[in-house]
Amino acid sequence: MKLLLFIFAVFLASGYVRAQEIKDNNFAPNPYASYKELPAYNSVKAGNPLSEARENINYSKVSFLKSNPRKSLFNFVEADQFGKEKSVNKTEKEKDQWVKDPTETKEKERFHWKPALIQSGIFLGIQHGFRVLRQNYTREGLKGPFFRDWGKSVKSLHGWSDGNNFFINYIAHPLQGGLTGRIFVNNSDRAKKQEFGKSKKYWESRAKALAWSAFWSTQFELGPISEANIGNVGLNVKPGYSSMAYVDLVITPVIGTGVLIGEDAIDKYILKNWVEKNARKTTVKIRILRSILTPTTSIANMLRGKVPWKRDTRSF
Repeated sequence: MKLLLFIFAVFLASGYVRAQEIKDNNFAPNPYASYKELPAYNSVKAGNPLSEARENINYSKVSFLKSNPRKSLFNFVEADQFGKEKSVNKTEKEKDQWVKDPTETKEKERFHWKPALIQSGIFLGIQHGFRVLRQNYTREGLKGPFFRDWGKSVKSLHGWSDGNNFFINYIAHPLQGGLTGRIFVNNSDRAKKQEFGKSKKYWESRAKALAWSAFWSTQFELGPISEANIGNVGLNVKPGYSSMAYVDLVITPVIGTGVLIGEDAIDKYILKNWVEKNARKTTVKIRILRSILTPTTSIANMLRGKVPWKRDTRSF
């Protein structure tokens, strides 16, 4: 089969060349049946330097090369002697359509740090802004020595329960972790192309999102812009509980990544394979369902200046 395809391609190419010869009256026939009959090729094979063969070639016999005959003539000789990739330098390869390297135009997948940090910073600012505006004990905690109270608050970390209710610890914080994980996915060229499933690339990308979410969760609880120094949460005494506990450091990234993966599954099986297939023209319905059924994805889209229902792998 491969041989047949090769023969077919040769016939097509020869037909195209023949058509061009007929169309152009000034196009002289090739006096050499094969490039191995070229004087330059034989000169190189005889051990003479390629530069000498370049200088001694009679270009009058090779007028079939209409443009830039010097370079075109020797591409074959150099490719045979040294290999196509080593025959011409990068400048020549960019100019010569015969030896274009497809990898040169392919954009490399990378992680976009700047927008990821900006989006995470905006979300962090919203969180702490809400705390300062709505919580009196947070505003009171802003008083006093900054670094000393921060250190005391971090040192008070112990135990599992921090005294907060179920909604805050096991719903709100996982949603926070899912959102920070989605910020990672949105800014990773590789991660945002992965669809929920068994592929290794998908689970590797979500593992990296887990690590990103864990970092931001730790920063939110203990870091330089955290509950430990904006309000000194660890210094707040709660009877029978430690106000600075491990529950949020674990639940936020772990269950949050579960939220992220759950939204990926919803997006594939409910939105893409069911809703969008059965309601192709009712885009309003699709947009509403996308925004509601995948809430952390919707918020992450708005943080990067996109509409809530945006999907990078779909047309709208």
